Amino acid sequence: MSNKETVKAADEAAFYQEARGWEADRMAMLHKSERRAWRIAGGASLLALAAVIGLSTLAPFRRTVPYLFGVDKATGNVEYVGAVDDRAVTGYQELLDKHWAARYVVARESYNFKLLQSDYDMVLGLSDDNVGKDFARLYDGPNARDKKYGASMEMKVAVISVQRSQNAVGSVAVVRFSKTTRRVESEAVEPPQYFVATLAYEYKPSMFGKEQDLIANPLGYKVTSYRADSELAPVIVAPAASPTASPTAAPAPVPAVPALPASPTSAAPPAPAEQVPAVTTTGQ
Repeated sequence: MSNKETVKAADEAAFYQEARGWEADRMAMLHKSERRAWRIAGGASLLALAAVIGLSTLAPFRRTVPYLFGVDKATGNVEYVGAVDDRAVTGYQELLDKHWAARYVVARESYNFKLLQSDYDMVLGLSDDNVGKDFARLYDGPNARDKKYGASMEMKVAVISVQRSQNAVGSVAVVRFSKTTRRVESEAVEPPQYFVATLAYEYKPSMFGKEQDLIANPLGYKVTSYRADSELAPVIVAPAASPTASPTAAPAPVPAVPALPASPTSAAPPAPAEQVPAVTTTGQ
C-alpha cells in the first residue's frame, strides 16, 4: 500500500494555496531570524566598541607603582623609603610640612660663601626668636663660621627622608640628611657624613610685616626647636684607630720604672744617723 495521498481536482487549488502559505511562513521566519541575528551582532559590536573606548580612556590612569627601598651607606641597613607615587602623600598639609622642614634643614646646614647671606636670611625668617638667636651665634665672634671657612670650603646637604609626627608639644619633623664637605682650592671631597635633624614647628600666618618676608614665608612657618645629631657614619673610622693606639699605649709603663730609685733615697737617712754617734764619741 502506498502512503501517498491523492488530491482531488476540486481540492488542487486549495492544496497549492496551502503550500504557498507554508513557504511564505518559512521565508518570513528565516528573514525574522536573520534580522534578529544582525541585531545581536550589531549590539555586540557596539559593546565591544564601547569597551575599547573605555579601556583606551582608562589607560592613562593605569600605572605600575614601584616601592623604593634605600640602603644606608654608613650602616648597610635596608629601610623602606616609600612608594614612588603621588598617592603616597596623604594630604596637602603633609606635603607642606615636609617641604618647609626640608627647606629649613638645607638652608641651615649648608655652607656656600656665595649663597651664605640668602641662607642666613631664610633660616632667620623661618625660626622663632630663640632658635634664630642660637643660629645667629654661629656667625658671631672671632670663631664665626664665615670667618673660619671663608670661601675655601663648601658644605652640600642632601635630604634623604622627612618624617613628621604629633606629640603633646605640637608638630615634629625628623629629617635625615647627608652632608658632603668640599675644599674649593684642592677640589678634595670628604666622605659624606649623615645626620638626623629633629625640629618642632608651627604656623603663625600674619598679614603684617615686610612684603619680602611675607613672600618668602606666606604661611608663617616657624621652627620653635631644632637639634641635629650625627648618625653612626663616623664610628667606622674608630676600629682602624684602635690598633694603632695599643702599640703606643704599651711603652707607657716604661717611664714608671725610674720611679724605683725612690727606695735608695729612702735608705739615705740611716747614713746620717750613723754619723751622729761618731760625733759624740770624738767629743768625749
